[in-house]
Amino acid sequence: MEMDRWYFKGMLRVIVLKSLAEKPLHGYGLIARIESEYGFKPSPGAVYPLLRKLIEEGLVAVEAKREGDRVVKVYSLTEKGAEYLKGCRQTELMLEDLSRKMRIARETGLLTLAKNLLWLFRNIEKLPPERVEEFKKKFMELNGMFSEVRGLQTWM
Repeated sequence: MEMDRWYFKGMLRVIVLKSLAEKPLHGYGLIARIESEYGFKPSPGAVYPLLRKLIEEGLVAVEAKREGDRVVKVYSLTEKGAEYLKGCRQTELMLEDLSRKMRIARETGLLTLAKNLLWLFRNIEKLPPERVEEFKKKFMELNGMFSEVRGLQTWM
């Protein structure tokens, strides 16, 4: 999700190491794992330079393996990488909490709703007034539910 990118960018190093601690992966497998686990898809332009840096630091190892008719680079965590990761326990706990919340958000449709709300925010002026009124009624109902759950008054 776009709005999460700024948050995850600083944690990508730990996310990559944590993902590789679970199992060796090729680059696109790593990207898919991060998207599945954390709800955002880092670009290859962010992941591959980071992998090269982690290799240079001795935290990650790379091995060429044949997959069918092609050769892929498979990345794995080194002992030094595992030791480094132990020092990041607080960040790991935060990521585990976030991963649990993202899983629930995906399963309940909250992530899809958030993406749709972002789209609506960007396109609200293009909608016919009657559609805007329909959304307004639904939002008032939804905001009422939030207020009940949170124990707060509505903002409207």
